[in-house]
Amino acid sequence: MTAKTITAIIGDLHIGGNTALAPDKFTIHQRDTREEQLVHANKLQAWLYEGWVDYWNYVRSLVGRKNRLIVVLMGDLIDGNHHNSPQLVQEVDDQIQIALDLLRPIADSCAGMYGVLGTGVHVGAAGGDEVWIYERLGAVYAQQLTLDLDGKVHDFAHHGRAGRRDWTSAAAGVGAEVMLDYAAQGMRPPDYIWRGHNHIIDDSGVKLPGTRVICTPSWQLKTEYGWKVASNRVRSDIGGFVMDGTRLDDSRCRYFGQPDGRRVIKA
Repeated sequence: MTAKTITAIIGDLHIGGNTALAPDKFTIHQRDTREEQLVHANKLQAWLYEGWVDYWNYVRSLVGRKNRLIVVLMGDLIDGNHHNSPQLVQEVDDQIQIALDLLRPIADSCAGMYGVLGTGVHVGAAGGDEVWIYERLGAVYAQQLTLDLDGKVHDFAHHGRAGRRDWTSAAAGVGAEVMLDYAAQGMRPPDYIWRGHNHIIDDSGVKLPGTRVICTPSWQLKTEYGWKVASNRVRSDIGGFVMDGTRLDDSRCRYFGQPDGRRVIKA
C-alpha cells in the first residue's frame, strides 16, 4: 500500500469557555493573588473531551505506521475574555496553557501542524494570543493558507458564511468568490475550500464543478449568547473532518448525545 497523508481538520475549540473543550481537570489562577485552583471539567466539557479522545484515536488508527499526519487548526483555539461573560476561565494565560496542554501531544506526533488565525475578540488583537500558541506548537500559521495535500489543493481560512438553517446553504457562494479570486491571480481553483467560525457544518457538495466548500463544526456547545441568537436549533455541530489521502472522511464530523440536547421531561 502506498503511503498517504491523513489530514485532521479541526477548529473553534474555544478553550476557556465553560461550554467548550477542556481536559478532565486543569489549573486556573486567581487574578489578584495568583493562587492556584484545580478545576474539574463540568458535564458538558466531559462529553466534549470524550468525543475529542475518540476523534484522535480514530485519526491515529488511519495513520498507522505507514502514513503521515498533517493537522490543520481552523482558528479560535481559545475563547478569550470577552463581553463580560461569566462563562469563562477569566485569565487568558490559563486558557492558553490549557490549549497547549491539549494540543502539544498532537503537535509532537504529527508531520506538520498548520493554523489560521481566528476572531480577535477571542484570540487577541491581530490574533496575538493564537500566534503565541501556534509558535509554541511549531505550527505554520497565517490568516489564510493554501496547502497541497497528496495532489489536492486546499484553501483554509477562519471566517466564512454558512447557512443558518439546515435547509439552506451559503457554502457555494463562498466558493464562487474564492474561485474567482484564484482565477484573477492566474491560479487554478482549489479542490477544497475550508471555513470555520460559524460552528455549523455547511457543504456545497457538487454545486461548484471541481471545488467543494465545507464549513467546519466546532468543539463548543451553546453559550448563553448562542441560545439567544439561535434558540430554535438546540443541536451544536461538534467534531472534525479528516482527509484520508484524497478521500473526504466525515465519519467524525458530528457527535451526538450532548448533555444539553433536547429531552422530554414528564411533568
